[in-house]
Amino acid sequence: MSSIQRRKRRANGGGRKDAPDVRLMKTMDSFVRSISAIDNRLTMKCSVCARPTSPLGNLRPLMKALEISCHGIPWLLGTFILLLSLHKPEHIEILMNLFIGLVCDLIIIAVLKVIVQRERPNINRQDMFATISIDNYSFPSGHTSRAVFLAFLFSEKVNLEGPLLGLICLWAVFVTMSRVMLGRHHFSDVLFGVFVGVVEFKLLSRYWLPQDVCMAILEPFFAHFHL
Repeated sequence: MSSIQRRKRRANGGGRKDAPDVRLMKTMDSFVRSISAIDNRLTMKCSVCARPTSPLGNLRPLMKALEISCHGIPWLLGTFILLLSLHKPEHIEILMNLFIGLVCDLIIIAVLKVIVQRERPNINRQDMFATISIDNYSFPSGHTSRAVFLAFLFSEKVNLEGPLLGLICLWAVFVTMSRVMLGRHHFSDVLFGVFVGVVEFKLLSRYWLPQDVCMAILEPFFAHFHL
């Protein structure tokens, strides 16, 4: 072998190939980068209400109204007030399980956001309703998980008329869409939020508290608090 060939071989790493685990890591890295690029493109294309100057910026007030309508604080307070106001066992059963589901949703989303710590899209405006420090993180979408959870709960556990149930499901779809339209979340944040909402409802259904248990838990409160 000539000296020129030896130098070329040394420059190319001696003709050695990457180990299987190294090739796997490179493949995974390339895959993740591709998915991230697609996610960013979809996020930017869907953020049509992110700014007043956006293509559908005139719909921002409607999108923000949807945002507030699915905020955790109004839902928790409303459910708690109804728990103290209504005393029929069938109502208490629904409200108690709803309250538990809402609290679990807040905890699950908070834990995931702390773990992942993904920043919100750059196009997002910092004008969200009643936020705390953890709301600076984007993954996953809490509004989406809550809307999906509520849609399933009202569909499966509450005896509602067809038109009203249809409005609730439509509301959940619009809330989900509004998260990317406002630029609040990346597209993947919303997709995972849907998944979390479904899982939350399935878990709540499995461990659903019956009427007698709900009444036994709240009986001490009813003895002291009446609205």
